[in-house]
Order: sequence, then structure tokens, then C-alpha cells
Amino acid sequence: MAAKYIPASRVTSPKLHWSLIAVLKDEQDGGGVLAIGRWDNDPVLAMRWNGGGDSPIGNPQSRGLPTWFVVPHTYDEAILGTLSSDQLTLARNFLPKKSR
Repeated sequence: MAAKYIPASRVTSPKLHWSLIAVLKDEQDGGGVLAIGRWDNDPVLAMRWNGGGDSPIGNPQSRGLPTWFVVPHTYDEAILGTLSSDQLTLARNFLPKKSR
């Protein structure tokens, strides 16, 4: 039986640029995901939609591989306001102060 979606923790593309540090929010099957990671070694927030049903790859994707969308630092503060206190502490300690 095929998976309903690819878990965010297994989304590693694009490998030359991205490395996942932690998934902060995951709405599971068909929902959104928010994570912190490194893009070209710079700390960033990233997002994606989990797949579901007939489309387990989710969005964004490239050449059939699930990928991450890096959030511009301009939006960091608005997004950080949606996190629980534990997640917020983790994200604030990871992200650069200049982005806030």
C-alpha cells in the first residue's frame, strides 16, 4: 500500500542547498508544514504542503521530488507568532536576529 504522503522529515530536496533542522508544525495528510533549516548554510524558515491521496509528493516539488519553499525573512516575525512557546524559543534561537 502506498503512503498517503511523504512525511516532512523525509523531504530532503534540493540536497545541494537544503538541510532540515526541525519540523515546527506539521498538519499531516494534505496539510501544511513549517520547518527550520539551512539554505546554503544560512538559517531559514521553510514551508511546504504535504501530499495526500493521489498526490503523495505534495507541493512544492521539482522533477517529481518533494521540495521546500524558503520563506523570505521579511515574513519570519508574522510566522513566528503562530508557534507555541517551545517552538518559538527553538526558532528564535536558530534564526538570525537581523531577520526579526
